[in-house]
Amino acid sequence: MNITKESTGELTATIKMEITPEDYREVVTKNLKDYQRKANIPGFRPGKVPFGMVKKMFGKAVIAEEVNKLLSEHLSGYMTDEKLDVLGNPLPNKEKTKPAQFEDGETFEFFFDLGLAPDFTLNLGPELEIENYQIRIDNKMVDGYIEDTRKRNGNYTHPEVAGDEDMISGEVTELAADGTPVDGSEPKKIFFSLDKISNKKAKEKLMALKQEEIFVFKPLELFGSAEEASKQLSLPADTLSNPDLSYSFKVEEITHVEPAELNAEFFAKVYPDETIETEEDFRERVRRDAAASFSGETDKLLFQDITKALIENTGMNLPDEFLKRWLYEHDENKITEEEIKKNYPSFAKSMKWQLIENKVIKENDIEVKDEEIRGYIRSYMLRQVSQEFVDPEMAKKYETIVDAFMQNKEQVQKINDQLFDAKLMGLFKEKVTLKPVAVSYEEFIKLASAKHDHDHEES
Repeated sequence: MNITKESTGELTATIKMEITPEDYREVVTKNLKDYQRKANIPGFRPGKVPFGMVKKMFGKAVIAEEVNKLLSEHLSGYMTDEKLDVLGNPLPNKEKTKPAQFEDGETFEFFFDLGLAPDFTLNLGPELEIENYQIRIDNKMVDGYIEDTRKRNGNYTHPEVAGDEDMISGEVTELAADGTPVDGSEPKKIFFSLDKISNKKAKEKLMALKQEEIFVFKPLELFGSAEEASKQLSLPADTLSNPDLSYSFKVEEITHVEPAELNAEFFAKVYPDETIETEEDFRERVRRDAAASFSGETDKLLFQDITKALIENTGMNLPDEFLKRWLYEHDENKITEEEIKKNYPSFAKSMKWQLIENKVIKENDIEVKDEEIRGYIRSYMLRQVSQEFVDPEMAKKYETIVDAFMQNKEQVQKINDQLFDAKLMGLFKEKVTLKPVAVSYEEFIKLASAKHDHDHEES
């Protein structure tokens, strides 16, 4: 077999594959003889069909099968041997490739077009300056964190009448238009906070209710939106969007939380491994926790900004026309050329990032090993369990669970991707220059939303 490559552009090439009779005849003859032994043709005993007849009946099909097999094996082998970094897949060149007749003795010539990955220099260093947004934790936010923590660690009482921020539990039953329970509906236990109710008059009526008393309400009127009603009532949001939907609610219990006092005992309960004696020290510790809680959101935006900057600042061309053709043919013509033209800029950005990411990974030896994935799963399972209480037998059971989890390829791939992103993020923070920018949480949300909308418009 003779294989040659001809450059057709800066990042495109055409491979010519010539398959001669010597490449396929021996295997074809062997396969046809197998057909001869197994063929069941009327008028002939098994194994006694003339070879010429078998060749006439099956020869072309057997030759076509062997030629296609040779094409597949040698094309991929050639690209590997020549270390060709291709984009997409080789595409048959229908203009140069003549129709094959698959006759015995025929010499075949096949042509395949390639799109080649560009060679580029990665600009990943201190000269790349990126704004690193840090959410400013103001006193109002700290107060909110402390108040929530005090409530979670407070004393619970059950008064006869509810207060403005108390919680109330009971049973709800869906009602028909005539005010009677819907046929087949079962009472459902619910538990919600009165401070989530937007309708003031309805809230006042609820606060006046006592145990076993009934209250009829419409979810949209009571909570202001189907989403909030869904959260509070634990019912599907799509059903709660009906403005005429109504329920009856029977009060079972009212719960009042008396927030824990701000004292040394409370500080020790919240941070058992630390010594905090004053409210000022406690507020500062809460402030650090609050800042850390936003790191996931700020890091996500930072990662997006770094990838965008790398794409924009790394000089890189792509074989655009080849890739557009590949998209069209790869999708079996299900996507129109107009759609490809419209969506290609977004696809090109993704392709460039994939090439950059691969280069970063290769140049910095970034990899995620199975043991790291196992460790992630293990730590997730033991997050709520103190290590000192895990005896050897229990540890074996956990390892069995980890083994089972590792069989779930989809979940393992998700963890693998998370760990890869975390390693990339760590590398980026080491390499680029980060310029801290303090913003309020509200400002951060607006910034993130504006960046998302801008990127979406560009795509």
